[in-house]
Amino acid sequence: MPGDPAKNSPAKSPDFHEPKVTARAAKATAGALAVVALAFVLWYAQTAILLTFAGILLAIVLYGASRALAELTGLPRMLMLGVVALAILGGLVLAGWTAGPTLGTQVALLAQSIATGATMLTSQLASFVDRTAFLEKIDLVQVLGNFMSQWGIATGATSVAMSVFGLFSAGLIVLFFGVYLAADPHTYVNLVSRLAPEDKRQTLIDLLHETGDLLRRWLIGQSITMSVTGGFTYLGLLILGVPIAFVLALFAGLACFLPYLGPIIGAIPIILVAGGESFNMALWALGLYCCVQFLESYLLTPLIQARAVSMPPAMVILNQLVFGAVFGLLGLALATPLAAAATVPLRHVFNKGEDGNNDGA
Repeated sequence: MPGDPAKNSPAKSPDFHEPKVTARAAKATAGALAVVALAFVLWYAQTAILLTFAGILLAIVLYGASRALAELTGLPRMLMLGVVALAILGGLVLAGWTAGPTLGTQVALLAQSIATGATMLTSQLASFVDRTAFLEKIDLVQVLGNFMSQWGIATGATSVAMSVFGLFSAGLIVLFFGVYLAADPHTYVNLVSRLAPEDKRQTLIDLLHETGDLLRRWLIGQSITMSVTGGFTYLGLLILGVPIAFVLALFAGLACFLPYLGPIIGAIPIILVAGGESFNMALWALGLYCCVQFLESYLLTPLIQARAVSMPPAMVILNQLVFGAVFGLLGLALATPLAAAATVPLRHVFNKGEDGNNDGA
């Protein structure tokens, strides 16, 4: 009605000086600044964070081995932890003392063989296609150098020395962190749980235990896969007569720590070194590696990962590419266990959301 004062009066504009509005704005601003600060800290502390996660993986291995030995022998777990740590350290020192010079010589020979094989394969491939100008101008050595530098892999002599020193330092950090964490994991789990509200602490503790169990099963599965792949590759390369078979098989086994992308990375030096001998040997080496990977993909992986952890291949590859591009070689190596660890809280959040929707319905 025209005479209605409620309709004719102008709408009341919001008062931005009210205490509630000011408090909400302050909380939103503080939250945004906290997110930016956290992202800034995570970016500059990325190496420390990744090394911490590597230490957690080592702690899971040490804790599982020491607990199994303690249950088997009836001796205290801390004593068995010391035995396991000393056995690992002693094994590394013994391997370096006995096989170090030979391994170093073979690694140096590997670099030369890769360069020779790349050059020979380039010329031989060019001859198969009537020496097209395109293939003749390709320098595989330069291509491989550019590829490795993109992933943070040093190629120069000084860079290699710095990388070896950095790798040794990082290894010591991971070792000591893993031993301390494996010695008393419950203290650290309870310390992390205090970050959550009191009514959510038990849930967080359960999530941490479930994540640790999942990573333990994943590590066991990957260790079996790496050992079998490296062993069969070594035997096959010996039969074919490929030079420096041990280093090539060792690299192929270690590369299998990366699902899906690892086998491709492990095949490159094998084909190049074999190509340095002859083009036919390169084809035989490629066929051998394909057979080993067929065995691993269709026999080992279904049997092992069915009891460990299964993740979609596309998600794993995408995660490896992103972490490798952003964080370098260390991020590439830890991308898959990080993704496996992230599946536990994500599954908990989604299940909680579905339970809430069902209760609301």
